[in-house]
Amino acid sequence: MTGRSFHFDELDSLIPATVGEPGSRIFYLQARRGDEVVSLRLEKEQVGMLGQYLGQLAQALGSTEPERDVTGLVEPVNAEWVVGSLSVGADESAGLIFVTAEELVADVEDGDEEPFDPDVIEELLGAPDAAEAHFTLRLGQAIAFAELAMDLVRAGRPPCQLCGRPIGPEGHACPRWN
Repeated sequence: MTGRSFHFDELDSLIPATVGEPGSRIFYLQARRGDEVVSLRLEKEQVGMLGQYLGQLAQALGSTEPERDVTGLVEPVNAEWVVGSLSVGADESAGLIFVTAEELVADVEDGDEEPFDPDVIEELLGAPDAAEAHFTLRLGQAIAFAELAMDLVRAGRPPCQLCGRPIGPEGHACPRWN
C-alpha cells in the first residue's frame, strides 16, 4: 500500500529536522503551508546531499540571502511515508527550485517468492505507483534549507579520524586498531 501524494506550489517553509539524540536521530523533511503540515521521513545522507545541492543551485541562480523559517519543526511529527528518492529541478527565469520526493516502496518482502516468479511479477506490475511530494521553493528558502541541513548533519556524532565511522558517547571500536 502506498501513501498519499502532495503538491505544494507555494510554501511557508520546507525544513530538514531531527527528532532524538545523535546516534538515534530520525531525520524528517517537513513542509508547511498555512495550517497544512506534511512530514516525510528520510536518511541523514539524503538530508545532507539535498541541502548541499540546493545551496549550490540557489547560489548559481543568483541568491545568497537565506529566507529563514521562524516556526521550526511543528510537532508532533508524524511521517506520511519514507522517502526513497529525491530529484531537483529549477526555473531560472522565475527564480524557483522544484524538489520531488518519491516514496520508498519495497519490491519484494522477506519470505516472499523469488522476484522472477510469474505470479510475483504480475503482482508488482499491478501495484499502484509510489506516492510523490512536489515542493516549489524560492531561492532564499533553498539557501535557508541548505544551511539548516548542513548544521543538522554536523551536529551528529563526530567521525573517527582513522575509519570515518561515528564515535558514540561510549567510545568507538575502530577496525583500524585491530
